[in-house]
This record gives sequence, structure tokens and C-alpha cells, in this order.
Amino acid sequence: MAPVGGVMIGTNRMDAILEIDLPNRCATVQPGVINLSLTRAVASSGYFFAPDPSSQMVSSIGGNVATNAGGPHCLKYGITTNHVLGLEMVTGPASWSAWAARGPSGRVTTSWARPWAQRGRSAS
Repeated sequence: MAPVGGVMIGTNRMDAILEIDLPNRCATVQPGVINLSLTRAVASSGYFFAPDPSSQMVSSIGGNVATNAGGPHCLKYGITTNHVLGLEMVTGPASWSAWAARGPSGRVTTSWARPWAQRGRSAS
């Protein structure tokens, strides 16, 4: 429930994984992507999404960013802020804001991205 005068925005329908860049261990996703969905998308290559709250089957990437969530792997790989390279968002009366870092390819990441871990190896 939004506080009096506040606005609540649901991003659960923004659930697309836009790009997976395995060589650079980066993913560009929308905020409604469920944590476990990202892990499953890269699992066949031996990777997993490191910030893994115990609610990873229902918690979203956007929720992780909003709350700086982490789980059992955070002791080794860090919490959500250690895995964010960039954000794009619209605030207020349709003003656009971006906080971004350039990825290894030199391209500015969009939405949400960061290297994840490969099983048996640390994320450098």
C-alpha cells in the first residue's frame, strides 16, 4: 500500500531478459525478472545469479535493487549493489534518468546488469 500522496508502480510485467553476454558475465534485464529465472537462463553454461535471497523463486531483480537484497552467496560474492552496473528509470513527470557503467564491450548497460558467478569459480 502506498503512503498518502504516494504512488506505487508495479513492474512485474516487465519480465524480459533482454540480453545475456556469457563471455563478459553480464545480463541486461527488466526489473520484473525473477531471480531464479536468470539463474535458470544461464545454468546450462554453469553459471548462476549470485544475489540469491531465500525468496529467489518469487523475488524480482528490481526488488533486489530496491532493497539491496542478498542471500547465502552474499558472503562470497556480495549483495545486490555489488552486481549492478547500470539502471535506467523514468521518474516524476516523465523525466528520464540513467546511471550506467560501461561494460567490457564498451557499451553502456541498460536496465540492470552485472557479472554473475560461475559454479566453482569466484566472480572477478
